[in-house]
Amino acid sequence: MTKTIEIREWVDMYDSKDERYGSLEELKELLLFKRITEWSKDHLLLEDGTKVTIEMSENDCCAYAGGEFKKVKLDAVITDVQIGKQNKFDNGDGTTSQNTVTIYHNQNPVAIAECEANDGNGGYYYSIGSLVIGKIHFPVVEA
Repeated sequence: MTKTIEIREWVDMYDSKDERYGSLEELKELLLFKRITEWSKDHLLLEDGTKVTIEMSENDCCAYAGGEFKKVKLDAVITDVQIGKQNKFDNGDGTTSQNTVTIYHNQNPVAIAECEANDGNGGYYYSIGSLVIGKIHFPVVEA
């Protein structure tokens, strides 16, 4: 089981009994060979009714994570999903992390998810941003 990104070992989805973190293999199983039929900056909707969102899976205090979809092309069959490498930098008041998830049809990008997380005031906190399908969170950025 391949992690989408490395996250802290103590992270636990707020002890949720319904939600959990998923693997890269699960993410691909839910997305591959389906068409994107509808989209906004907040979600993708696939032909089988699967809804993909970008959400903050966890945070404490004033830390935040989120993102949006861009450059989406409808009706192309998804053939691959690539999660980029996080770019972490000092934002003057802690750390911000950015990452891009690219969804492909053959070798052509058909959707881009630009995601960001920060570690709050002074860098004392944390946040995790994920692609979310149903109750499964696939972390893509953390700070």
